[in-house]
Amino acid sequence: MIIGLTIFLPLAQAATDGVDVNLTVDAPASTDGGGGTPDPDPVLGCTDSAASNYNSSATQDNGSCTYPVVVTNASNFTVTYNTGTQVINLTWQNPSFSGFAGVRIMRSTSFFPTSPTSGSLIYDGTGQSAVDSSVVAGTTYYYTIFAYSDSGTYASGAVASENVPIPEAEEEEPVPEPEPDPVDDPSVDGGDGGPTIPDPFESFPAAISLDPLIQALNLGDFVFFQPGERRQFFAGGEAIGVNASKPLTITIDATRLPEALKAIGLTIGDPVSKKPLTSFLLRSTDDKSQYLASLAPFLKPGRYPISIHILNFRDQSIKRLVGSLVVGGVGSVFSRGIKIAGRVVTPLAIGVGLASGVIEGLALSAKVASFTDLYLLILNFINIILKAFGLKKRERPWGVVYDSVTKRPIDPAYVVVRKGQADVNTAITDLDGRYSFFLPAAGVYNLVANKTHYAFPSAKLTGKNSDELYDSLYFGGDFNINEGEVVNKNIPLDPVGFDWNEFAKNQRGFFYLQQKRERLRKTVVTLLYVGGFALTLYQVLFHPRLLNIVVLVLYFAAFGLKYLWRYHRPVVGVKHAGTNLPVPFALIHAYIPNIDQQIKSVAADALGRFFLLTPPGDYYLTVEEKLPDGTYQKIHQTPTMHLTRGLVTQDLVV
Repeated sequence: MIIGLTIFLPLAQAATDGVDVNLTVDAPASTDGGGGTPDPDPVLGCTDSAASNYNSSATQDNGSCTYPVVVTNASNFTVTYNTGTQVINLTWQNPSFSGFAGVRIMRSTSFFPTSPTSGSLIYDGTGQSAVDSSVVAGTTYYYTIFAYSDSGTYASGAVASENVPIPEAEEEEPVPEPEPDPVDDPSVDGGDGGPTIPDPFESFPAAISLDPLIQALNLGDFVFFQPGERRQFFAGGEAIGVNASKPLTITIDATRLPEALKAIGLTIGDPVSKKPLTSFLLRSTDDKSQYLASLAPFLKPGRYPISIHILNFRDQSIKRLVGSLVVGGVGSVFSRGIKIAGRVVTPLAIGVGLASGVIEGLALSAKVASFTDLYLLILNFINIILKAFGLKKRERPWGVVYDSVTKRPIDPAYVVVRKGQADVNTAITDLDGRYSFFLPAAGVYNLVANKTHYAFPSAKLTGKNSDELYDSLYFGGDFNINEGEVVNKNIPLDPVGFDWNEFAKNQRGFFYLQQKRERLRKTVVTLLYVGGFALTLYQVLFHPRLLNIVVLVLYFAAFGLKYLWRYHRPVVGVKHAGTNLPVPFALIHAYIPNIDQQIKSVAADALGRFFLLTPPGDYYLTVEEKLPDGTYQKIHQTPTMHLTRGLVTQDLVV
């Protein structure tokens, strides 16, 4: 069984610009990974099955892969009938692989010779031209040139054919040749007006194959492989990228082909004129498991059109598949840059962009002060998901861990309930600083709260049972719990290193600095996210693999998380009229009109931002400003407003 390959190359080409096909099949070396009990640690070695030192036991590649020398085909193989001398002239360019010993040209009148011993011998040597004078008028001759090494290994064979015309004196009624199909025929003139070099496979019948295996074949069934590179497929497109400095092997699994297959050919065209230049056969390996051909490195950059021809022996039909190989410049700085971008920069940018989107969506920038905080936030996020899907019980009521100075809830904080010195249970506060414990057994317990840059118990509020927002304050010590009772004490923590008086004296400078930092942070996060998303979209469009699609879905999920979060938890601010400066750490209270019943209170952050959620209805809000001495003073009351979703969605100007 044979597979033919035709390659279109530039008409004017240096001797080193050839495209060769290697028919050598080397069995991959299987390295025993050792017996005994499997080592849980990674087994280092070569994990590429195409390498000569492939280690089947290796679980992690260590960069040691080596590849066998490729015996490539002669290139630019052409045959031309000379009407004056009545001979066929053959020319080619010898390959330059290590151990090259010569070329062998075989001829047949029925089909391209498929081995160095089939057909009639025309030439054997190291030259680059030959003459076939034993030709008969009215006959088509098929030639295959096999390059071989000093070890006796032959390449798969480059092919060409030529018809010897009948002399005019003897010529009978001419039979008109069929018009070429402008869609299926890749040898259609490229538009430069030059002569069309024939495709040696175009003379075979293009009837529709009745074999279901051939009917199902497409470009995606062929694998394109280069040493040290990832395998490529025509997946979702009609072009693949090729490293110009490495040999290219094209393979197809034999199980995808009928047993009566005659040949598979590949034609490669010129990147400019698109005319066919060189053709090759894909030949069955010794173990009959696949068909393959190897091409020498593409030394000229461009977009090479290719056409693959599947010839079926049973119904004498041919199927053509058309695509392109995009070849970059050899050794250029641009090519190396693209390679680095593809292997390092692109995955890194995609990962950083996705992480930026997730972080922005979860609003972590002002909440993470250490790796411990990040760990707690991740656990808290998992708890939110479990509760959303009903996999974890929602515990109510709750206690709040909060800042004793600013009255802001602390997220995340780590709360431990103990019985004596033994830990009984733990909890991580949510975005509103809430926690709760359900203790089924009665007894004497105590609590400990931990947060980076905070001290427990609070010294600032010692002796108080309540403050402006919270009651049932806890400062450490034992307490009794009855069976089935919920622990929901409010725990103030003192900020370490924060001086409210100093902050109050430097508010204006602090605001300008923080607002500038916030704008810079948002700009950087947005650029990282958009850049990573653009690279991911490019990968999906041109390399539509499952991993790339999953990453794209994660990007959309991060985008949805960010804006869904903003919709359900809109953050608004309290600002001074005229100066537009925020009111830091202000207290906002929501009241029911007419009965003046307070139902909700929240504290703003250092930039006056807050989130307030109540049951939908009519309310009025009051704002209390924190004074330099640490007390609060009412400075504003809003008119009655209707909160459709129970959310305050506009800034308060006082």
